[in-house]
Amino acid sequence: MTRARDLYGQPWREREYVIALHYYFEHKGEPRHDGSPFLQELAQVLDRTVGSVLMRMENFTSLDPDVNVMRTGLAHVSPLCRRVFDRWSGQRHALKACAELLVRDGHADNVPSLFEPEPVLLPRAFGKYELLDFIGEGSFGAVFSCIDPDSRQTYAMKIIRVDRMCDDECLHRFVREIRALKALEHPNVIRIHDENLDTERSFPAFVMELARKSLQEHFIESARASPDVRPVLPWPDRCDIFRSILKAADALHTGASRLVHRDINPANVLQTLDGRWVLADFSLAKFMPPVPVTSSFATTTSQGWATAYYASPEQYRSFRDVDERTDIYALGKLMWDLFSEEFPPPREAKPGLPGELTAVYLKATEWEPGRRYPTVKTFVDAFEGAASGLAPDGN
Repeated sequence: MTRARDLYGQPWREREYVIALHYYFEHKGEPRHDGSPFLQELAQVLDRTVGSVLMRMENFTSLDPDVNVMRTGLAHVSPLCRRVFDRWSGQRHALKACAELLVRDGHADNVPSLFEPEPVLLPRAFGKYELLDFIGEGSFGAVFSCIDPDSRQTYAMKIIRVDRMCDDECLHRFVREIRALKALEHPNVIRIHDENLDTERSFPAFVMELARKSLQEHFIESARASPDVRPVLPWPDRCDIFRSILKAADALHTGASRLVHRDINPANVLQTLDGRWVLADFSLAKFMPPVPVTSSFATTTSQGWATAYYASPEQYRSFRDVDERTDIYALGKLMWDLFSEEFPPPREAKPGLPGELTAVYLKATEWEPGRRYPTVKTFVDAFEGAASGLAPDGN
């Protein structure tokens, strides 16, 4: 664990946010750039880069109601950042007292305290990226936002989970995910920006595009706004998202390095900062033969790993022995998520889909793989034929 922390450091913590927010209010209205004395001082206090603390000032600006409402700041503002701002922005005197105490406490040889159980370490991931916020984690890896202090570009970094570092199978899967993404280049597949396999095989990580949100998060947000109805996007948006993921799956299946994703579901469909919808999380991907020996890895277990409801029946029978048709099944389930206005999920022959999409759904999700669409292209043709007969409102 210590070795991993030395490599990647720590994401921003509440202590750092409180101190940074105090500096924000104390120097509100002052110019903010690399040479700003207060930013250089804050970077030294926190043992962070100037680029990182400058980005936090932009975060606070985007949340500050006293600033021009047109200011948007950084597109990705973490929940922790919002909580700290909401809690402390109306208590300036208490914020000042707390921040000053935390600064004094932090100067005490950087030792643990009641406020900060572990000292903050400046991340040196790949020699340049600085961790920012925790985004989420799956079975094998944890995802953080990060920044390149030189270019000021923000990304997402995926690091193998500490509790899985000694698990050979998980380590192989993580390495294979990196190789899978390096083998792909498609606008609807998440783009890998950097990786460290050449230098850190024991602690692999990779840097990719930073997403604005997942399709699952969008559904959750919509459900909170209208809890009595299924969250449904406008018809053009539904078509755009589904077509994007169909294109991504087709690129996987027909590219030079043929892949089966094996975990297509709303949590792995992401919207990037430039508005594209992309397929992500290739931790369960499988290279289809023929592939180079160095890029293949056979799982040692027959366990059917994937996401319940979206996983095809054959994945539960034999996780290794599946082909492109297992993705067809998951795409059918994703189509229901996007185009049905009914819930709960469908049973038998009444999926609650408009028009001829019902027949498309039923064929894509046939129990036996041989009865499904054989390729993504045939699925696309069927979907487009059914969707063309529907009005923009989906009826």
